[in-house]
Amino acid sequence: MRNLLRRFVRHVREIVDIGVIQVWQACAEGGEPVSQGPEGKAKDLWARLGKTLRSGAETIVQETKELTKLGKLKVDLMSLENERDRKFEDIGRSAHVLYKGGGVFPPELADLFLAVDDVDSRIDAKRQEAEKLRAEGAEAKEKAAAEKAAVGKAADEEQRFCTQCGAKLQPGDVFCPKCGLKVS
Repeated sequence: MRNLLRRFVRHVREIVDIGVIQVWQACAEGGEPVSQGPEGKAKDLWARLGKTLRSGAETIVQETKELTKLGKLKVDLMSLENERDRKFEDIGRSAHVLYKGGGVFPPELADLFLAVDDVDSRIDAKRQEAEKLRAEGAEAKEKAAAEKAAVGKAADEEQRFCTQCGAKLQPGDVFCPKCGLKVS
């Protein structure tokens, strides 16, 4: 689409350039083009420009419709392929359930079922590991937050200053000992 617009703009510029050059040449020579004067040539330029714009717009509309249809077909195709894949997954799950229930299957399928069981056990192990990490992370965050709060509270109590005069305040001071401002 972008290339189409670039070609269209380039074509319009060429027409404008050719028309402007022809009008300029006719005026510079002091004569008129074969059948038209400078005004006629300018009108012809605008007529050709209008025709080119209409033609370009029609082309853009047509190509946009084609691209839209193609895009819709691609989406429909992907949807059908996904539906097919889900059906294959359902078949595989059903066969695995039958295997777990003691059904007899060809050796090739039995090997695949064992591989699925192995992957399932590794998935469970990873889930447990992830849960353990989440729990440890939450515990560490809570501990760090508690330590930060305790340090912040102690720092606030140790280093309080009057907002008016800047005098150092002692824990428990309600008024500034230097200027008498009530502190919170």
